Amino acid sequence: MMRLTSLLLLLFCACQVPTTSNAGWQKVFQNDANGKSTFGDKTKLLEAVRLGYPIRLGWGSNRVEHVADADFLTIFEGEEVFAQIKTIIGQAPRIDGDSLKIRFRTNNHWTKIAGTNGYSTAFMTDYLQDTMVGGGVDRYSASTWYVLYPSHQLNIDAKPLWRETSPNWEKWRKNVE
Repeated sequence: MMRLTSLLLLLFCACQVPTTSNAGWQKVFQNDANGKSTFGDKTKLLEAVRLGYPIRLGWGSNRVEHVADADFLTIFEGEEVFAQIKTIIGQAPRIDGDSLKIRFRTNNHWTKIAGTNGYSTAFMTDYLQDTMVGGGVDRYSASTWYVLYPSHQLNIDAKPLWRETSPNWEKWRKNVE
């Protein structure tokens, strides 16, 4: 009888449909230039930031698409996420006849901040001269937000990180409760 039970249990386990995991990079939110949601749920992004999960930011312009790791994240009043990417060496796409090349912009470093409200700003510096050579202008653009979910997620509440002594604590607390 024990062998039959073991065989049935083994057969039952073998017939189970494997569960899909949401581990790995997942697109969780996308906003247009006005900050309107065009995909996903901003609360999932807010939760992921509060839990310390890695975030990537995607955007496009002038026939190119970019995706970069968010290096510094800010949640403002519990509602909007702003991401700053790590400074990179600038790039210059170039089409020569039938060939496409992307070359480095010599001497230039570039960085960007983007928000879920559509706000975006970027600037470029000449690192040899230590001067700003472009950008620094407020813009509004669409962005896509990705989260790296761990394979073993913990069941932890993603509570706000602001201080209870903040001037607007009561207002913010009501928004998240």
